[in-house]
Amino acid sequence: MQALHEIETVGGLLGPIGVGHGKTLIDLLAAMVMPGVQQAVLLLPPNLKTQLLEADWHYYGQHWKLPNLAGGRWHHPERPLLHVIAYSELSGSKNSDLLSRLKPDFIILDEAQNLADPSSARTKRYLRYYHANKPKQVAMSGTLVKRALSDYAHLSAASLGDGAPTPHSFPVITEWTKALDPKTFGMQSDIHRLRRPGDDLMTAFRRRLVSTPGVVSSGSLDSCQASLTITERPLTMPPSVLEQYKKLVRADGWQRPDGEELYDALQVATCARQLAAGFYYRWRWPRGEALEVRQKWLDVRKEWHRELREKLKHSKEHMDSPLLLWQACERWFDGYVVIDREEELVDNPHYTPDLPPDHYDYQPARHVVLCEKSRREIPPKTKNGPKPVWAAEWFEEWRRVKDTCQPETEAVWLDDFMLKDAQAWLEAKPGLVWYEFSAFGYELVHRNRGKLTHACPGEEGNLRVLKLTGKEHCVISIRAHGTGKNLQMFHRNLVANPPAGGDAWEQMLGRSHRAGQEADEVTVEVYRHTPEYKEAVQTARDLAGYIQGTFGGTQKLVSSATWGF
Repeated sequence: MQALHEIETVGGLLGPIGVGHGKTLIDLLAAMVMPGVQQAVLLLPPNLKTQLLEADWHYYGQHWKLPNLAGGRWHHPERPLLHVIAYSELSGSKNSDLLSRLKPDFIILDEAQNLADPSSARTKRYLRYYHANKPKQVAMSGTLVKRALSDYAHLSAASLGDGAPTPHSFPVITEWTKALDPKTFGMQSDIHRLRRPGDDLMTAFRRRLVSTPGVVSSGSLDSCQASLTITERPLTMPPSVLEQYKKLVRADGWQRPDGEELYDALQVATCARQLAAGFYYRWRWPRGEALEVRQKWLDVRKEWHRELREKLKHSKEHMDSPLLLWQACERWFDGYVVIDREEELVDNPHYTPDLPPDHYDYQPARHVVLCEKSRREIPPKTKNGPKPVWAAEWFEEWRRVKDTCQPETEAVWLDDFMLKDAQAWLEAKPGLVWYEFSAFGYELVHRNRGKLTHACPGEEGNLRVLKLTGKEHCVISIRAHGTGKNLQMFHRNLVANPPAGGDAWEQMLGRSHRAGQEADEVTVEVYRHTPEYKEAVQTARDLAGYIQGTFGGTQKLVSSATWGF
């Protein structure tokens, strides 16, 4: 209720509201309490869209007056219209101007950390629309900050305007970020003016945040009364895998088991995490391309991707994704055809005048169709045409060679030691095995076909999660279902590939350690048999401490969990 009050009185909300603390109901009611709203957009992760439309909307609609749902069966003239859109839809190549087409005067961001990365297409599209139209906004997440103030400063400013607790200009944001960063903590900045006698800097900044009108934090509230225990599940890497692992990580190594030389530390770290599970990914060349053809393909691909990355740093509407840039290049080098269209009203054969206007079968007597008006050709290398173009240096060369090779990604298993151990864990009792790598999840399910439930990525996995009862032996994707899902019917968890982010852990733990958990204890076992996995868990704990220090909200890794190592 406090969040809805702030939305109505302040005209916006910045909500560091914890996992399982009621963000869904705020999503549905925010447009009803914000004065003057006509068109609202709710942005949320794709795995939550199905749950909201298939379950939450009907459940809460029994007890609350909800806005009109775009595409829904009923329409109440006095209520605002709500469009429910997944962040992945906002990222699609056809949706560069999606927000401009919908023209919302109110935007609700659930799991707002999905717009933290300023280099992503969806964040650029969101920011373009915001700066051009200044809609009112609500931004909420249990993990609003991942690593630094810069993760959410732009969301804070968009939600609360001049009343935001965070700075607006990029230089000051950078300065405050460095002052609050644990690695450079306390560096000189005007942020120190927030301190009172006896205060440390983080305490002073947290006081500013939570006392700002329009900021609602769930604070130290813990919605789950069950205890949370995190322990290490012992696992030993077999000698055959250990040998390949050492060859990969040694300073003069960086060699994958198939002999491929890796060229940067990120590739090495990713491969090391894969080897910890007993496999690695590689490209295979089923068409048997000659070595020189493969090398040419790899070299040109690398240059084309480098050019793409540089262009995307300065993207604009219809030029903010790789596919849209490819199409812009095609228009520059090949020319294109422009078709002008006009609207025309035509009689509707499905018109049903005897039904009330809010009936789901009702159709207007006439509707608009688009008719072709004229067609004109734009020649190649034309800059002043109606559509954007790009004269990329490497486009024509990459277009020439891109189909000369067709590599496929495959997983190569060196040993199934982790698969066998996870299988034994699942056979003991119902529970959730959380995985990062698709190869691990699919292989575990394949080996136990018919015995395990696979909550895989995609719509199929979303529907399976909605049907879980707590009696299943379930293999579940962290990326697809680690946020937003209600899995309090389970109390046993095994984390096969531990993530390194404190926000990722908070969300994942919050699936089962949440309101409605009836067990006295939620247990989480985690593999930590390699330095990469140990470091991931420790990094997550450190970042969780930073998140808790920023907003004061309880982080499960820091305040709720009892650690067994």
